[in-house]
Parts: sequence; C-alpha cells; structure tokens
Amino acid sequence: MKTLFGIMLITLIAADPARQVLLFYTNSSLEKQKAQLAILDAYQKGVRARDIKVQSFSYSASNVAEWKKWNVDTTSLFTFILIGRDGGEKLRSSDIVSAEKLFGLIDAMPMRRNEIERNQSKKPE
Repeated sequence: MKTLFGIMLITLIAADPARQVLLFYTNSSLEKQKAQLAILDAYQKGVRARDIKVQSFSYSASNVAEWKKWNVDTTSLFTFILIGRDGGEKLRSSDIVSAEKLFGLIDAMPMRRNEIERNQSKKPE
C-alpha cells in the first residue's frame, strides 16, 4: 500500500505545472521589463531549480486577453505576477522583484519545501 501511495504521490508531483512569472508592460516601461528579465537571466540556475516559467506580455491587441485574464490594470506601466503550482496568485508588484525576494517567497511555500526535502533524500551520502 505504501508503494502504491508513493507512486501516486510521485505521479502527482511530476504532473505539477511550472510556477509562472508573468510580466506585463507598456512601451513606457520596456526598460523595467528588460531589467526584470536581466535579473531572472542572471539567476537562471535558481529559476530552473524552482521550475519557473517566465512570460512577458506587452500591452497590445494580441495580448489584451492575458491582461484581462490576470486582471492587470491597463494604466499600469509594469506588473509582475507570480503564479504558484496551484494556479493561485502569490505575488503582484508594480516594481522590479529581486531574485532574493522571489526565491525567498517560493522557498517558503509548502510545495517547494517538499520538493527540497525530496531532492535532499535522493542525494547519495
């Protein structure tokens, strides 16, 4: 029974969607968006370790559905949104978010703590 439960748990964990960082920006805030991407690029190892998918949406006719879906104010110049594996919004900011703040928030989440524990138990001693 324990084995079956373990297999089911691993299957559920493996099927978890990636965490998402969504960046919404206007032409006026393109520099802010580029600065945020530069931070995430500089910490690529941490982004990958936390399974974060980064997407950017400029304010345009082709992206307006995403702006509406995430209830981003069209007068906002820049909006950073973190979406957890459960699909819930975990952070929304109109400022650039540091890697330390992003990783700290994610690492404090129960699902992430479980991931860390699982990864540590897999390491050979």
